[in-house]
Amino acid sequence: MSDTPAELDPLDQQIYQEFELIGWRLELLTGDQGLADMVRSSLSQASARYAAQLRSDDDETVAEAVLDLVTNLYPGDTPIPDDWWTTPLGRLTAASTGHPTAESVTYSVGGAMLGIDSGAVELLARTGQLDGHPDGGVTSVSVQQYLQAHPRP
Repeated sequence: MSDTPAELDPLDQQIYQEFELIGWRLELLTGDQGLADMVRSSLSQASARYAAQLRSDDDETVAEAVLDLVTNLYPGDTPIPDDWWTTPLGRLTAASTGHPTAESVTYSVGGAMLGIDSGAVELLARTGQLDGHPDGGVTSVSVQQYLQAHPRP
């Protein structure tokens, strides 16, 4: 994989690297470096566009960009790894839209989204600071609302 441009901030770097990986997978699958290079060039431009959208002051623009990225990086039933929530895009996703595909999340995933352990999430649910879900865990919306009310540095 090519080096990430040094001038990019962590969010831009993550998006750029995710998109670069798509280009490399295409090259490995097809063996066509020319095609993969064209796709990588287009994806590089797209990563810059998404990074700009994620910095928008318009909540709807941010939410749409988050949903586009997450649903394409983790399509269908592809699980989002717990540690992904600690990444710049994961933190922005949690604060912007909550979990994009789940009505509820386990205490463990809620903890990853909040940057705390699962026991702390359970305590927040017991004290009514997060909404428990009838099927277990907490609602994704309550995690998002908690993050918005208690922003992290």
